[in-house]
Amino acid sequence: MLIVDVIGKKDCIAYNKAVQSVKRLGLAVYDETYYYKSIAVAPLLTEKITDEQIKEYPLGVLVFHPSPLPYGRGASAIKWAYKRNEPITAATWFFADSTMDGGDICEQEIIKIDYTLRPRMFYEQHIIPAMQRTLERCLNGIQKGFIRRVPQVKEYATFDFKEKNL
Repeated sequence: MLIVDVIGKKDCIAYNKAVQSVKRLGLAVYDETYYYKSIAVAPLLTEKITDEQIKEYPLGVLVFHPSPLPYGRGASAIKWAYKRNEPITAATWFFADSTMDGGDICEQEIIKIDYTLRPRMFYEQHIIPAMQRTLERCLNGIQKGFIRRVPQVKEYATFDFKEKNL
């Protein structure tokens, strides 16, 4: 059985929904009672994970990003998509590596942006459910021994820098 360490900010909706998804699959959520961790999932990572941290998990660390990676790397992806008036975004889970948002993609789902909603509401109503669906597909595959790793095409990568007044 996979023992999944959910890492990141514990008081946010993404963290709680990721824990809910892990439990819905019947997988164990890591806590101090376990002596082993199979994989980590980071539904809202605000700082870069180190290579040493990645090595703690035999199956790696899956990181969530709300853009169609490799397009839209960086912080505040939804706000940037709104600012650029993008027609779509995505729920993307990728394997952490030494680059920023550049690891192999495990699962991705395209989402049409609903401009009738403010960015936060769009995130909660559309991105979070897609995050859960794609996480469950990732973990189901990994549990069955199918670990999907699609390299990102570097030529299509864009990076959005965080602005204070975005």
